[in-house]
Amino acid sequence: MTSCALLETRRADTHDIPLDQRLSFWEQYNASCLVGLKCSSYSGSGLAASQSNLELDDMSIALVQGNEHVVERDSAMVRAIPKESVFVSLVQGSRSFFYQGDDCTLLAPGELVIYRTDRPYLFGFSGAMRQFIFDIPQELFGERCLRRLDGPLKVGVETRLQRLLIRTLADRTWEFFERPLNDEAGHFQDGAIELLASIIAGQAGERRVSAHGASYLLAAKRMIAEQLGDPDLDCESVAQAVGISVRHLARLFTLEGGSVSRYIRDKRLGQARRMLSSPQAVGLDISEVAYRHGYSSQAHFARSFKARYGCTPSEARKAPSCGQPECE
Repeated sequence: MTSCALLETRRADTHDIPLDQRLSFWEQYNASCLVGLKCSSYSGSGLAASQSNLELDDMSIALVQGNEHVVERDSAMVRAIPKESVFVSLVQGSRSFFYQGDDCTLLAPGELVIYRTDRPYLFGFSGAMRQFIFDIPQELFGERCLRRLDGPLKVGVETRLQRLLIRTLADRTWEFFERPLNDEAGHFQDGAIELLASIIAGQAGERRVSAHGASYLLAAKRMIAEQLGDPDLDCESVAQAVGISVRHLARLFTLEGGSVSRYIRDKRLGQARRMLSSPQAVGLDISEVAYRHGYSSQAHFARSFKARYGCTPSEARKAPSCGQPECE
């Protein structure tokens, strides 16, 4: 696989569909690519909508754009087309409203709503809209973001830090949709889930990093993601690239409950595990996988990998599930 290979993007657009067939077309496409739902349009010109879908290793992403409309996933649809995911919807454009259970949530552009797809809901848009939908399996969401989600969770943009994190998530997702490189998919997925976890922690009042500190953390983590293959990548080089002291950077990572070196190690091993289980990398030697992720010694890589995942790189290649951690 070349470095410029792109992920397959599935697309649908109602503009060339006859007016009387647009709603059924939209419902069929969503049932196959996203989730089973019913759609209603309140525009005199009919539903005008488009959708792009990307499948990553552990989650999917949709970019939906359209005019005013309502989608509903009722009890019959939940039974007929079951799906056990958590959707994180980042709405942009018009104001919108979301119903699930007894809760009615009003959303302004730039806000998030997080909800389960195994329960009925209704989502309406009052005008020209755009939203990113992060489709995350419930188990993964519980491990990485929020252990228990009993009802819809709205995340507003009242604080400077929430605005920064949500804007970063939107910008990176838009950038990835414009050029969804295979080689960048793992980095993007990890970064998106990490941002979502931080956004949710802030909503729950659990974050201890200031907006200023978060901007340095974001820059540091992006630099690490881009330089994982550099064997000299360490706290000193990251701090220098970001423009803060080693002590300050270490303190920011400590506030998140970790360290720079552990973060680098976990990201390297996580990317290596995905590469080992990828069909496109079946021809690569273990030593090449180690080298691409900053390990100059295959033996060191094997020891670190086994300590992290409980199996050797060779075993993980033969049976990818043995290299799948409970929580990565």
